[in-house]
Amino acid sequence: MTEMLAHELREAGAEISAHLFVPGFTYTGMIQKFMPEKPAAAWSSDEAIDYLLQRMSNGDFYILCPDNDVSEARDRKRVEWTLGDIVHNRPALSRWHPDYADAFAAHEVSE
Repeated sequence: MTEMLAHELREAGAEISAHLFVPGFTYTGMIQKFMPEKPAAAWSSDEAIDYLLQRMSNGDFYILCPDNDVSEARDRKRVEWTLGDIVHNRPALSRWHPDYADAFAAHEVSE
């Protein structure tokens, strides 16, 4: 839906835009109810928003937001694998499926 919205806004010459934001592990008020202390792996909400705004100002549509545990490069490898789930008709979230564990591990560390 966000892709279509961005396309329609662009085609209409609108002065606003849409962006697809995929946050990493972000420590929010909702999580705070279950985890009183921010885990080291999580970004704060402010960090995630700052990243979003920077990438939006660059004109980026797809914004994969890292965190303190998963780098941008690792996120990209995971997205590539997920696209393969669609193209090769693998089970949903096959990276966690035991039949694909070794192949995913090899993919995630490949260049």
